[in-house]
Amino acid sequence: MKNKQEEINLLNIQLITSLTVIITITISIILTYNQKLDLQNKKTFFNKKQTHNISYINRLIFLITAIIFLYINYKLYEISKKKGEDLKVYYLQILASTFTTIAAIIVLYVVSIEPLGDEISDVENPII
Repeated sequence: MKNKQEEINLLNIQLITSLTVIITITISIILTYNQKLDLQNKKTFFNKKQTHNISYINRLIFLITAIIFLYINYKLYEISKKKGEDLKVYYLQILASTFTTIAAIIVLYVVSIEPLGDEISDVENPII
C-alpha cells in the first residue's frame, strides 16, 4: 500500500511538472513571436533586456522540471524493482530524462552566455 501511495504522489508531481513544461513552452513561443515582431520593426511585447531575462528564467525553470522528471523516473524504477517488474522500460525512461536534463543544461548555458540584446529567440528552443 505504501508503494501505491508513493506512486500516486509521484504522478501528482508529474502532473504539476507537466503543466509547468506547457507554460515554459508557451513562454518560448511568445518570445519567438516577440523576436518576429522585432525583425518586422513592429512594437514588441518586451525589450531586449526583458526578453533575455525572461528567456533565462524560462530555461532555468525547464532545467528544474527536467531534473524533477529524472527524479520521478528513478523513484518509479525503484518501486518497480521492489515489485519485481521488468525494468527495461524504466531504464529507457531514465536515459531519456538524463538526455533531456543535459539538453536543458546546454540551452540554459547558451542563453546565459548570449550577449544581452542579441538575438535571444535564435537560441530559444520551445521543445527540447
